[in-house]
Amino acid sequence: FEALQRVKDLEQLVRNEAALRLEAYNQAEVLRQTAGRYLAKLAEGERLVEQLVRFRKDAAADVTEARYEDMTFRIFRNDALQKYRAAFDIAARYVYLAANAYDFEVNFLGTDPLAGSRFLTDIVRQRNLGQLVDGNPAVGTAGLADSLARMEANWAVVKPRFGVINPQIADTRFSLREELLRIRAGQGSDARWQEELQKARVADLWSIPEFRRYCRPFTPESAGAQPGLVLRFPTTITFGLNYFGWPLAGGDSTYDSSQFSTKIAKCGIWFSGSDPGAVAATPRFYLVPIGMDVLRAPTGNTTATREWRIVDQVIPVPFPIGASDLNNPNWIPLNDSLGGSFAQVRRYAAIPARHDSGIYSEADLTNDNRLIGRSAWNTEWMLIIPGGTLLNNPEAGLDAFINTVSDIKVYFQTYSYSGD
Repeated sequence: FEALQRVKDLEQLVRNEAALRLEAYNQAEVLRQTAGRYLAKLAEGERLVEQLVRFRKDAAADVTEARYEDMTFRIFRNDALQKYRAAFDIAARYVYLAANAYDFEVNFLGTDPLAGSRFLTDIVRQRNLGQLVDGNPAVGTAGLADSLARMEANWAVVKPRFGVINPQIADTRFSLREELLRIRAGQGSDARWQEELQKARVADLWSIPEFRRYCRPFTPESAGAQPGLVLRFPTTITFGLNYFGWPLAGGDSTYDSSQFSTKIAKCGIWFSGSDPGAVAATPRFYLVPIGMDVLRAPTGNTTATREWRIVDQVIPVPFPIGASDLNNPNWIPLNDSLGGSFAQVRRYAAIPARHDSGIYSEADLTNDNRLIGRSAWNTEWMLIIPGGTLLNNPEAGLDAFINTVSDIKVYFQTYSYSGD
């Protein structure tokens, strides 16, 4: 029986052999097809590598050819054209600065067709000087002169409209004690005032970055640490607020928010209650706008504002260019045609302060016009009083000043334009 069963199993295997053989043939065919596809992809990859190598060779040849062509162009380019281009770039820079100054003065929003920002793109695109009539820029021919003439024509129209020819003049004093710090006269107010001055005391003015950048030093740094008072405060011209941003209260001063531009003509400082016998009769101070100037739009009813980061830079005066300069191979326009550098910042010198007699008198004030043209609305001011200008011993001078002065009053003479 066992032998018969094994025979039956063998017969079953024999019957299944044909199907298994067919399946083996099918799998072998699948393997051959897969191997064929693999070889096809491998050949395609090799062709791509060959194309990449050929492309790199062609690109390298094109780049090399372009470099040699550029080198040849630079070698054989006329030297006078190079100097003209350099001189033109300097002229374009001056026109660009003029457009920025025009934009600051009119303060139009970017949507206004008279906005100065619209001139900036045109100035950058120009490649020629334009038309000059008797040495004056004229409209008509595209160039730098065209942009200058258009700005001049716009300004001639805007001046009477905005009241530039008839500004509103104002002389205003602001009390740092009452209007900025809100320390009214009363019991304990002197102690609070002295405490605020002590908070503003610094051991060395050279450690203040703004002093280094914006102020002309009164003594070399090698002389040692220079203590002083450093007061920082913002100002604003907003309806319902005083000049320092507090709700308008009795005795406060402010400027008219309906004027689109309120700018400074003169400035000064009074020290109220200070003892001229305890400190010097002619102390010095620095008043520096380190924030952003803010102006309102001159048109419309939105009272929208624009903020300006003003850099009072030294603008070098260009020297006249003659034929001998163009023929001189060693003449470089940027170095030889300017009397200075555009990177230099005009720094503020110290201003004499006066001891307040209690009665307003412009004769008691040393006016300084260093801030002329700056907006009275600035996001941050810095008032610096060096101790060395109070007494020979700066620490003793600061002590005497803090213990005797009852108020610091900032004076501005301003001119305002109403706008449309």
